[in-house]
Formats: sequence, structure tokens, C-alpha cells
Amino acid sequence: MSKVTQEAYDEEVRELMEDLGMTEEEAIQDAIKGYEMKGMDLSNIVTDLVLEKKYEKILTCLERLSRAVNDKSYECAPEMLQELRTELDKDIKDRVFAGKRKCYNILMDILKGCRKNHATFKSALETITSLMTGHPDLLDDDGIALQIEILEGHYDTATLQCLLRWIRECCIKHELNRQRIFETNIFEKLKKILVRADVDAYEVKDACSVIRAFVLDDDIRHEYGKAHEHATIMAKGALDILTGLLKRFMKDARVVGDLMITLAALVVRNEFCQEVEEAGGLKFVQDIMTDYPDSEKLNWQALKLLKALAGNDTVKSHIVTSGCAPLIVSAISRMKKSENIVAAGLSCISALTLRSSSNAGVFYDCGAAQVIVDAMKAYPNSVNVLKQASWAVRNMSVRNKSESKEFLACGVEEVLRNALRLHGSKLDDNVKAALRDLGLKVDLKERWMGKGVSLSNERS
Repeated sequence: MSKVTQEAYDEEVRELMEDLGMTEEEAIQDAIKGYEMKGMDLSNIVTDLVLEKKYEKILTCLERLSRAVNDKSYECAPEMLQELRTELDKDIKDRVFAGKRKCYNILMDILKGCRKNHATFKSALETITSLMTGHPDLLDDDGIALQIEILEGHYDTATLQCLLRWIRECCIKHELNRQRIFETNIFEKLKKILVRADVDAYEVKDACSVIRAFVLDDDIRHEYGKAHEHATIMAKGALDILTGLLKRFMKDARVVGDLMITLAALVVRNEFCQEVEEAGGLKFVQDIMTDYPDSEKLNWQALKLLKALAGNDTVKSHIVTSGCAPLIVSAISRMKKSENIVAAGLSCISALTLRSSSNAGVFYDCGAAQVIVDAMKAYPNSVNVLKQASWAVRNMSVRNKSESKEFLACGVEEVLRNALRLHGSKLDDNVKAALRDLGLKVDLKERWMGKGVSLSNERS
């Protein structure tokens, strides 16, 4: 078996990258496969030398940090950690490469070995968070145990924030990590942070971000997750705490939005919506939308919470009778340049008018029909906006036939048919349902047709 020289191999990889536009990783895999198919021996060459050169800074940092761990001497560690973090923050490829070079293990050793060295410990937490951003597969049982151990310790606010951000990154797009961390009873530890008399705004924000991470359903590798189960457990134990914090931090725009969006993620059952309303949550949302009329982020978060609370029919009725309808319509109209606000507002109208003729009537009185049609005209290429608008049109029309003529007067038919022509199957069902409930002609597809076979009920 003939051997390949290092020079020939390196040249092959470079040609694949330059001529075919491959990445380093793709070119290396392709080159190795090609040589192996030819029966050539690669045992005498460094196959990832090209990568070694590209990631030289990462390798240097890891080598020096590994030496610091072995020598138990961390004087240069903060500087090296900062340099490593800068490299890791560049791209996911840098993080994957570092992960393959035992970066996770080295950082874990540093965290275990220098807990009394505040600067190094905090920097190591920040660096392991950078390493695992978009790359959460590295977490192991040892890492989870360390996270809980740190969370139970008495650390300053800045260190606690770094830890919470690391935990959150481990949960993004990783269902098994979420479940394994949640099973450590971490929620009770997060509650202890939130109920502290001296808890500050930053701790509340980061604790809420972890709570929301536990109710994500974003890991395509797992068809079924435990988002609903996690939300139910946390709602039972924290709705009163979160609504209490709403009042406490009402004047702090940095915190109230996080609290609202966290409540929206947790009210997954009928009784939870009722509990939030009874605790003053609905009044609070109204005050936020009134007091912060120009804050896009706060209004978006308030609309999200209103939609979630509309899951309870009684609360849904109270939302409208308490005067939220004009606030919602005004927010869409006022911030029409924000696609997020428009989509959230339309979704809110759709939820509030579902199976409720009286609520729909209130929205007609607020001028919602014109605002909805204007939104569709403003975002002809946004499938999300058009879908939410179609649902709102349908829900406002199906039980309010006479009032639905307002949509027709605003030119909704042309807008809906244009959306159907432009987006086809993506909006087919939604737009056709809206056209049908407006009393307009529409070609509906029959999903199933019988074959005309006679059925017999005779017994043998």
C-alpha cells in the first residue's frame, strides 16, 4: 500500500477548498475518502493540519489552560480564557473544533479547581457558555451536577448570572438536557432566587430566561418533549411569585417584559389564566400598554400575555370588557412598521374573537376591520402576518355576518385573493376559510370522497 506525503495531502485539501468551494471540514473528509478508495496509506500524515493552522489560537489557549490545570497555577488563566472566548464567539465552527479538542473537559477542570479564585471562576463560566452556545451536546452528568452545586452555593450576583446563562444555553434546542436538568429539582432553586428580598433586576431576568428555556419545544430530534409538563409544574409553584414581581418591578422596563413573556409561557391550563387575572395580571398588562405606548418590545410582550390569557373563556371576556380591545387595535396601528407587533396583535384579536360574537362586535366598534386589512396590505410577503390576519377575519365574521360587511368595504376580498395567488398552499386553508365565512365564493377541496359502495346492516 503506497503512502501519501503530507505535501500531496495538503495540496489536495487546498484544491478541493479553492476549486469546489468546500469548507475545511468537507475538504478533509472528501480527501480522506478519496485516498482510502484508492487504497492509499494515510497513517504517516496529520489529516487535519489545515484545521490546526486555522484554529491555532484556540489550540494555543487550550494548551496553556491545560498546563495551568495540571500545575494548579491559574495566574494566566483569566487572560487565556478571555482570548479563547473571543475565538469561540466568532462562529459555531470554532466552537465545534474546540469541543473536539477537549475544551469542555478543560473548562470543567478549571471550574472545579479554582472556585475561590473569583475572577478565574467567573471567566470560566462565561467561556463554557460561549463554547456551548448553539452546541449544547457537550453537557454531561458531571456538568449538570456542577451547575446545581454552584446554584446552591453562595455566589455574587455576577457569578450567578453567568451560571444561569450557561444553564439556559444548555437547554436551547436540546430536549434531553432540558429534562435532565429539570429533574434535579432546579425549579425550587430558581424560586429561592426569585423570592429573595434583595433579588435584583438582572437575577430576575436571567432566572426567567431559564424558566422559559424549560418550556421550549425546539429540538427536532425529539418528536415529543416535556414542555407542557414542565410548564404545569412551574405554573403551580410560581405564578403567584411572578405576578408579585410584576408589581414590585412595575417601573423597571428591563424586568416587566421578561416577567410577562414568562407568564405567557406558563399559563398552559385554564385555571392558570384565571389565577393570573385574579392576581391582577390583566390590570397590569393594561397599565403597561398605556404607560409605555412607544415601547415595541413591551407592547409585543404584553400582547403575547393577553393572547395566552385568552385561553380561558371567562378571562377572554374580561380582557375585552375591561377595555383591552382599543389598546390592541391602537398598538397595531401605531406600530404598523413592526412586523412583530402586527403579527402579535392580529394573533391576539384572533384568539379573543374565537367563538365570541360579542368580543368580535367590540373589535368592529374599535375599527379593527380596517386595521387588519391595512396590515395585510402592508405585509403582502409575510406568511405569518397574512395567516394571523386570515384567522382574525374568519373569527370576526363567522358569527357576525352583518358586521362582516365592513371587511368587504375595506377591500379585504382582493387582498385575500392576492395572498392566495402569491403564497398558494402555505395559506390555502386559512384564506379560503376567511373567504367562505365572509360569504364569498371559494373553491374548497374535498379532503375525502366515498366510493359509492352500498353499506349493509344485515346480520349473517
